[in-house]
Amino acid sequence: MSRHPCGHCGLPRSGTRVRCACIPPRVWERPEARAALAHRDLGALLRVLREQTTLSQIALAQMTGASQATISKLLNGQVTFRRSGRIALALEGLGAPTVPATGPNPPGPAPVADASFPPTLPQFLRQAAALWASDLQAHTPPGPDLSLDHLKSMSLAWLGARPEPLPSRNHGSNNQVSDTDIAAIDRTCVLFAELDDEFGGAHARTSAVQYLHSEIGPLLQSDYTAKRGQRLFGAVARFTAQAGAMAEDAALHHLARHYFLQSLTFAHLGSDRLLAAHALILLSHHANLLGQYGHALELACIATVGTRGEATPAVRTRLAAARARALASLGEEAACARALHEMEEALQHTGHRGDPEWMAYFDASEADLQIAHCCHDLGQGRRAVEHARRFLATAPRSRRRNRTIAGLLQAGAQLRTTEADPLAAGALVRTTIQQAGHLYSARVRIRLTRLRADLQPYAANRSVEELENFLAETPLARDIRGRINSRPDERSRPDRVGGIPRRAAAR
Repeated sequence: MSRHPCGHCGLPRSGTRVRCACIPPRVWERPEARAALAHRDLGALLRVLREQTTLSQIALAQMTGASQATISKLLNGQVTFRRSGRIALALEGLGAPTVPATGPNPPGPAPVADASFPPTLPQFLRQAAALWASDLQAHTPPGPDLSLDHLKSMSLAWLGARPEPLPSRNHGSNNQVSDTDIAAIDRTCVLFAELDDEFGGAHARTSAVQYLHSEIGPLLQSDYTAKRGQRLFGAVARFTAQAGAMAEDAALHHLARHYFLQSLTFAHLGSDRLLAAHALILLSHHANLLGQYGHALELACIATVGTRGEATPAVRTRLAAARARALASLGEEAACARALHEMEEALQHTGHRGDPEWMAYFDASEADLQIAHCCHDLGQGRRAVEHARRFLATAPRSRRRNRTIAGLLQAGAQLRTTEADPLAAGALVRTTIQQAGHLYSARVRIRLTRLRADLQPYAANRSVEELENFLAETPLARDIRGRINSRPDERSRPDRVGGIPRRAAAR
């Protein structure tokens, strides 16, 4: 392996006790990495590194000597390096081991995810209808498995794709999409979002999918003008994003990714760049929930770049918050602080006429909750407690799920202060759970699982033992066990907690 300093961290690659750890040796041993090295396929190799490490595009640019724009194009398969000298320089900068080159068509080519975006309109509508039908029948979603590689490729493809004007649809039928039809979709989406906030995503999720299948599906096959069709696709993008959020909160993570990607495509076909970014932000938060922190940051950055010059102040607050959450999970304290400052700056300019209606929920109280999450993950207990309290003091009672998460977050943050008091934290947990009542939410369960891990050092404390007994019998735990993880594609396994890897849940 090359001995010259890493272009990202500046540490030597070998020969000293303190050495570069940007790319762990195990990554170079992966079959896909060795295949990419044998092919001298820099794009495929960079995709492996993005999958297996937390290196950003900027970091890879520093290491290879290429620009960030070139790295983006290499990741997306839009360009390739052909000159052997340039490839060798990039591999040396990455610290890659020497692997003998093979011919142009060797067996077992380096895998490249399909990044065709968007699909043709008829093909996409068939895929959407198939997803809704299979979901209603509790079947595994049709189509390819949405791996991280696939999601990255699709997101990068969206970044480079410009919306085509949506053609009008006139098949001479008696069914014409009206303004009332579109308004009904928007209003129904708001109602499901309110149910989601108050009772959890598993509460009315099947009803939301039924609405997609029986009400929205026929509208997409009806006639419409180009302008009305664009509005229709935007409304459907918003609704499918909500369906994905409800699937996520029901611990149906594979299904949630399908809905979020579907929302991205509907928004793109409807020429709504901001709604497409909304779908990417949801994918980013979902990746963060599953412990895929580097991927979460990448998706948030792609959404930010893709809306540059178009994002309104409200959308900028959401973009900055998504980046901050991922950076906090990665332990990047300084970068997280900058993103939170950007969020607070943009928040001061929200409320203008140009802000999308679907961003109205992101107010000062939501900003406090995002800051509390970041401070908690960075170990800043006092600040996390302060902002969790501020959220609880201002957020509506109807936002029961987030209020429950904030209460658990505050309890966990109290254990991260110098005056850690497990008795007070336990009392807060008990009160929070009692107020939650019958809340069907995997997000709450995940937060509760992480809090219980934080309480493990105090397991000998009698109050903590009593709290464990209380939590084992709480209606929240019983109801979630009965209503979450019941799908064949997302069953609980011994190595998973609430549908996420046990290692991430304990973090």
